[in-house]
Amino acid sequence: MIRTNQYQEGLIKLPIYDASLITKGQGLKWGADASSTGSYTALVDVADTAADIFAVAAEGLTSNVATNLGTPVLYQAQVQMVDNMKIWKIYYDLTASTDLDVSSSTSTVLTTATTDDNLDGAWMYMNSGTGAGQLRYIKAADTTTKTANTAFTTTPDSTTDFALIRPQGLPEGGVALNSTFDQILSVLNESNSQKILVLKNFIEGPTGTEELDITANSHLEMDGLNSRGVRFYSHVVFIDTLAAATGL
Repeated sequence: MIRTNQYQEGLIKLPIYDASLITKGQGLKWGADASSTGSYTALVDVADTAADIFAVAAEGLTSNVATNLGTPVLYQAQVQMVDNMKIWKIYYDLTASTDLDVSSSTSTVLTTATTDDNLDGAWMYMNSGTGAGQLRYIKAADTTTKTANTAFTTTPDSTTDFALIRPQGLPEGGVALNSTFDQILSVLNESNSQKILVLKNFIEGPTGTEELDITANSHLEMDGLNSRGVRFYSHVVFIDTLAAATGL
């Protein structure tokens, strides 16, 4: 676990959603985006309640803003986080003990055991078995199915395991976060008061590091990564209680 100073003075671009205009200086909290499942993956405007404010808009937006996880089109606006929070770089654990099993699959839809319902906007990396090395964006999800934005070149099957790269935002119940990342204590299970909030996700490999942003980097939905020594990591912040700076 490594602290990153990549975002000077707390400035960072994060997904943002609102049905009306966002003005510079407006307080923002994590809230429901435009997806039908109501995933907590976007910043929305907030009334002037200090405990709710996670960030402040650092730019004025001239038109209505929306995130649409299923299209997918994501708008990320520059914001300034409150208190210039410490941001940590944490790698995903890609061992067999922490990946997920595929029960069955079509060319676009994986069926799994029960997981979180709010995983629209996540990524899935086929870690082993049939179709290993494929990386896909999840444009829609429920508790047992994950729909890929781009069809698999090789359809996974019951021999396939995959790593789930969680979407930006505040995680909700289901698969425990402490079994997802390296070097996170069990107390950070999201069922407890302590939580982490995912700010950004990245892929790291022989060609460098790129953000897992489906709008900016759609080419990252690719095959053949299992022979290229890739790793995945997230930039996260730690939140002591659900009431602190989350708006929930």
